[in-house]
Amino acid sequence: MSRQGSDETTDLVRSPMVPVAVSLCALSVAMVVLSLVSDGNAFSDSWWLVAFVTWLLLWGVLRSMTRGVAERPLKGLDERERGLRDRVSFIGYQCAVGSGMVTVLLMVVFQNEPGMIERMPALLTTLMLTSSALPSIILGLSGAGVGDTGADQDE
Repeated sequence: MSRQGSDETTDLVRSPMVPVAVSLCALSVAMVVLSLVSDGNAFSDSWWLVAFVTWLLLWGVLRSMTRGVAERPLKGLDERERGLRDRVSFIGYQCAVGSGMVTVLLMVVFQNEPGMIERMPALLTTLMLTSSALPSIILGLSGAGVGDTGADQDE
């Protein structure tokens, strides 16, 4: 059963993973902003905490939706799925390293400003969580996962 290009695009737009992945991205940006503008430690800021809990819930939903590619054993993946999983994992790893370095550089630049240093744990938490969710976000935006689990059940 082959799909036409327009059908594939329509299926991607209808995929429930896309709005969840986009919401997770938007919430990550909001959490970065909230962690930088909070008065003192963002862990005591109620808006950041609400965003954090909402983010965790959305990530759990997206992880369960992309489980078909993200968590299936290697034997159950074809070459395309294995390449996709390896690629998104590498991107997540590189973003985690970059996020850590950005946070360390900010700490060095603002080492004499205690108010800014207090904000760094929340910023680092947000950036690391986003980096760890990036593989699921990319899989969600690509639409990989939902259709793959259904194909497994048919075989």
